[in-house]
Amino acid sequence: MIQIQEPVVLYKIRSIDRQRFLIDRPTVAMIGRLDEFFMNAGLDLIPADDLNAVQLEVSAPVLRKVIEWCDHHKFDPPHDEARAGTGDMSEWDSNFFMVRHSVLFEIIRTARDYDIPGLFAMCCQIVGQNPEVVMAGLLDDDDDDGVGGVFRMRVQQNAPAA
Repeated sequence: MIQIQEPVVLYKIRSIDRQRFLIDRPTVAMIGRLDEFFMNAGLDLIPADDLNAVQLEVSAPVLRKVIEWCDHHKFDPPHDEARAGTGDMSEWDSNFFMVRHSVLFEIIRTARDYDIPGLFAMCCQIVGQNPEVVMAGLLDDDDDDGVGGVFRMRVQQNAPAA
């Protein structure tokens, strides 16, 4: 019997510096706040071709890394905080985290702000701190508005062709 695969629907995501990325729905689901935004705004009900890019307040280099991690882990079991930091890291993950410290800390902030618990836990394991300590440090760093100016998303629906 021949299995027919459904076509992959790709959504457009844009970084703060206006670079575009295409990601599939399982990868969107890995980014908790983006997934929530898609569900609450009903974006799953609108054909992806009719949507403009969703803009995330994250730089292109950091967003590229976050999408890369989420795409790699999209079929993993959900993150279990009880087991976080207890296992050896895969070779792929070890190589993934070979980045400058400034990029690593932007990845940590993005994982926290956009609710990517598995990535956040791995980042904490890399820096050798428990998540509560990392969270406290990030909260001390945030702007007065409570979100550090990082979490904001915008999307527009394309106007129908006349």
